[in-house]
Amino acid sequence: MSFGDYDEDRDQIYIAGLPEDVTEEQLAEHFGVIGMIKMDKSKRPPAPKIWLYRDKATGKLKGDATVTYDDPFAANSAPSWFDGKEFRGKVIKVSLAEKPKKVQELASRDRGGYGGGGGRGYGGGGGGG
Repeated sequence: MSFGDYDEDRDQIYIAGLPEDVTEEQLAEHFGVIGMIKMDKSKRPPAPKIWLYRDKATGKLKGDATVTYDDPFAANSAPSWFDGKEFRGKVIKVSLAEKPKKVQELASRDRGGYGGGGGRGYGGGGGGG
């Protein structure tokens, strides 16, 4: 990866193809070799910010996860380190996580341009007479 690909706003990776019995601890150990994983302070006690995706109906793991790093540089480096490599007997796919749509929409909303002026037109005060 070149420095031109670096995105300082992205600190999370998405991992697909994980074994169905993977644990947060295993992911923290494996993906923590390239950088500190952000701690989720809302958990008691605080734990690494790792999300394992589960099937809503069955509660079983889907084999997908996200890992959030303290340092965006680590997240940006992770795909070149881990993508296509073996993890606990399975070849995994690792990429930078996409920003949620809501965040993207809010970020693109304030880009200037026309529109959204409240419909007042050019104003003015009435007729001439």
